[in-house]
Order: sequence, then structure tokens, then C-alpha cells
Amino acid sequence: MKAVLRTVLFLDAVLNLALGVLFLASPWQQLYVSLQIPQADPALYGQLLGVLLAGIAWLQWHATINGQLTIAVARVSGHVNWISGAFILAWVLALGLHPKGAGMVFLPALAVVLIVFALFLIKLSHNVHVREKAQSAKSDKAAESASVLGNQRTEPYAAPVPPVAAPGMSATESKPSASQDARQNPYP
Repeated sequence: MKAVLRTVLFLDAVLNLALGVLFLASPWQQLYVSLQIPQADPALYGQLLGVLLAGIAWLQWHATINGQLTIAVARVSGHVNWISGAFILAWVLALGLHPKGAGMVFLPALAVVLIVFALFLIKLSHNVHVREKAQSAKSDKAAESASVLGNQRTEPYAAPVPPVAAPGMSATESKPSASQDARQNPYP
């Protein structure tokens, strides 16, 4: 499942990079006229957004390689995508951004694509997080049970053997008396 998440994250990185390049070209008025989409005014804001989108694409690309970043970057990218898609739809449908020609199709389609990417990224990142957490708990439990088993004795229990009297001695003579111990060890 993490491979699917990385694939979706990579595709979103490609989309963000393409949008970043488009916004970096915001001073090029003829491009926006031919695409029939609104141009960023002033062009500085469009270029700053282009740099930001290129940076997000770079981070997403690195998250597809580095497994430790994948879940967090996918979750954040998903939320950024659905919010961006909602803003585009709100501006096109209700707030007075009236694109002409191909822009009437391009902008709502872009919003829908962003929202779909967002749904996939958020859901997949949640599923991968839950799965990794369960696997971690399972491996911790297995390691704990292995350490408990490792601390136990594996040899069978043997009862203490009573002292055996030497041949020719009685069983009561086998134990030295306290006075004999004192004679053998002068330092108590």
C-alpha cells in the first residue's frame, strides 16, 4: 500500500511542478492568452507561487524516495490540495472569476483533479500509518515475548541432592559439626 501512496505522491509532484512552471511564466502574457486562463497580476505573485509549487514538488519527490517522509508529506499535500481545489471552485463558481473558452473547462477540471489527489493522499497516508503502527506494535510484542522467554531457564529443574556419606561413615558423621568448622577456620 505504501507503493501506491508513493505513486500518487509522485504524480501529484509532477502536477505541482507543471503548475509551478506555468506560474513561473506569469510575465509571459501570450501564454495565458492562448490558454485562456486568468493571468496573475502583478506577475511577481504568480512567480512566487510558481517557486512555492516547485518547492512542494521537490519535497514530494523526495518523500517518494525517503520512506520516513512519505506519510507526513502525503498528509500535508493532501490537505493543501483539497483546500486549493476548493478555492479554485469557489472563485470560478461564486466569486467572480470568469474564465473564457478553454479556461472554463481547465480551471474546474484542475480543481477536481486536486480534490481527487487530496482524497487519495489523505486516505492512503492514514491507511499506511495505521498499518505501520500495527506492525510496529506486533513486532514490539514479539520482541517482548522473546526477551521474556530468553530470560527463563531452559534446563530442567533438579532438586538438591542430599549429601552422601563416605564409605565407612554413618550418615550423621557426614556433616561436620560447628566445632569442626571452627577448628578448620580460625577466623569466624
